[in-house]
Amino acid sequence: MSKNIEIEAKGKLTKEEYEKIIASFSHPRFQYQTNFYIDSPSFELSKESLGLRIRKEKDLLELTMKVPSEEGRLEINQKLSPKEFENFLFNNEFPNGEINRYLHINYPKIAGDFSIFGTLHNQRLTLEIEDGEIAIDHFTYFDQEEYEIECESSSMKNAEKLLKEYLEKFGIKYQKNTSTKLERVINLVK
Repeated sequence: MSKNIEIEAKGKLTKEEYEKIIASFSHPRFQYQTNFYIDSPSFELSKESLGLRIRKEKDLLELTMKVPSEEGRLEINQKLSPKEFENFLFNNEFPNGEINRYLHINYPKIAGDFSIFGTLHNQRLTLEIEDGEIAIDHFTYFDQEEYEIECESSSMKNAEKLLKEYLEKFGIKYQKNTSTKLERVINLVK
């Protein structure tokens, strides 16, 4: 289990802008991720600005809860076994651990009433930069296809600055994106 504060600036990309950036890499090494988004039937967690997902990447399964903080979001990550994932997916048995305890203490009326309501598939290219990390995403959910770039850094101001500088190298104007992938999936489900 790990905890960290995630501070990231996000920018929208067109397909053409995405392809322009990807073409600059001689041998891009993509990561393939599937996010399974979780909430109660009436989306009680999202009403509280909480996010809950299971991410599958290769053989890694990780349950993540995102909680608003002063700047960014507190991220609580918990590794899952394939059995825990299957028990939740097929039997609706929410995994034990730090996240389950947090939910039972802070949201006892909805804890345990969770299910997967949406899935997002992401092809990600990650680039380490000074004082941060840039992720270039091409993702699909339901019948939607989108492109996005995000920069994680020590502060929102710095993340936006680094992202703008990176995009300027390609002649791309930074278009701030304030909605999360989770929010976009929820909007389609509702």
